[in-house]
Amino acid sequence: MHNEHKYNKGSIVTEKDVLTWIEAQVEHLHAQAQVLVDDYWLRVKKVQKTQPNSGKARIGVRIRRRETCLSFSIEWFRMAMIRENGRMKPIAQYLKKGLGSRYPLERFLKSEPDWETELVEELETEFADMRKQINLLGKIRDAVQNYRKALLPDNK
Repeated sequence: MHNEHKYNKGSIVTEKDVLTWIEAQVEHLHAQAQVLVDDYWLRVKKVQKTQPNSGKARIGVRIRRRETCLSFSIEWFRMAMIRENGRMKPIAQYLKKGLGSRYPLERFLKSEPDWETELVEELETEFADMRKQINLLGKIRDAVQNYRKALLPDNK
């Protein structure tokens, strides 16, 4: 029995190891998402130069960090203008994703130009997959933290 313990000692994965791995995975996904977001904006700027006002993009995307829980979200929004004190001011109206990992594109792309619709649909496929992975990593993180809490003397 004593020798078995020595053998297993080198293969023990700690809570810190798991949380470090989760953080690395989240950072990798964040970097991938940032490349896609940056690419989206570059492509939008390039195409908008050739479009009349009616063909301008109104859909935007951003990444929002969740520092406290090793996570982030990828969010679509509609760009609009409001008049404030006689001046036009840009605002972002965030679009609701719903319960799944995918935005209901058909609902908010109805009146958008074809080129923008195709670009958003292309990227949303990638983003939905990333959201699934982020969600699963969050569940692993929560399970590890709940396990640790269950081991505390107050919970026995």
